[in-house]
Amino acid sequence: MYKLKSRVQKMLFSVLMSSIIIIGGIVSVPNAAASPIKIMPVGDSCTAGMGDPNMGSYRTDLYNYYKNAGLSIDFVGSQKGGPSTLPDRDNEGHSGWMIPQIASNINAWLNTYNPDVVLLWIGGNDAILGNNINTTGLSNLIDQILNLKPQIRIFVSDYYPVPDKIKEYNVTIPGVVKQKADAGKKVYFVKLSDMPLNKSTDISSDGLHLNPTGYSKIAKIWYDSTISVLRSMSEPEILYGDLNGDKNINSTDLALMKRYIIGSITEFPVPSKAADLDGNGSINSIDYSLLNRYLLQLITDFPVNAK
Repeated sequence: MYKLKSRVQKMLFSVLMSSIIIIGGIVSVPNAAASPIKIMPVGDSCTAGMGDPNMGSYRTDLYNYYKNAGLSIDFVGSQKGGPSTLPDRDNEGHSGWMIPQIASNINAWLNTYNPDVVLLWIGGNDAILGNNINTTGLSNLIDQILNLKPQIRIFVSDYYPVPDKIKEYNVTIPGVVKQKADAGKKVYFVKLSDMPLNKSTDISSDGLHLNPTGYSKIAKIWYDSTISVLRSMSEPEILYGDLNGDKNINSTDLALMKRYIIGSITEFPVPSKAADLDGNGSINSIDYSLLNRYLLQLITDFPVNAK
């Protein structure tokens, strides 16, 4: 029985080696570029951009931060606002709106634009105009979004500390976010109240909204609070052993591995991490052997997947 198994393994290996010779000259086509991350800024006049003559809000600088970081992003929404120099002005900023108004429309927006990320900055008008610290409404709104889009990422912010009434609402927001995060939801807190506010230089002439200088400071906080999550979303999913990106592991991948090791090619159509099958940070004959053994069905998984 052992001799028979050994003979079968040798035959399979010969077939694989023949495949390498046959396909050795094939050039694999790289995967298509990843789709941009769709981000929906949702909120009141602060998201719309009141106080900024160009109505760009924090979105103008945030867009540039993301682009300079190499991210492919797409702001989405039914509203448009911002300077002509801002390539993507879409948003869901609605001046004067409170949480119930957002809740009445959010399902339609989510279904229409299908965002991957929501930047949620809402509840200020409830506190200031409605004299309602609407923490329950905020919690329900987050649940409403998650019920419709369970895998969505939601970044929930508090407000810069103007006027004083908003401070009462601010202190309730971290607890709401923590409750969702502790339940395993992809909900994150953005502490805009940490803004180094200078009322003489950051607040617009209406005495309430930020001016472009103030919004620029806010944009940096949004960026710092979101970039790590967005970067992780931008990283391609790794299927170890799939070196041509066709979602299969076969003799084509073994051929690519061999060509890489002997120096015929210097990169793969996919991130080279997919070829590091033992997870030691390098690609060498050990990885080739692991891939070969996998194809011969001598192993059922790679060591890197156990790390």
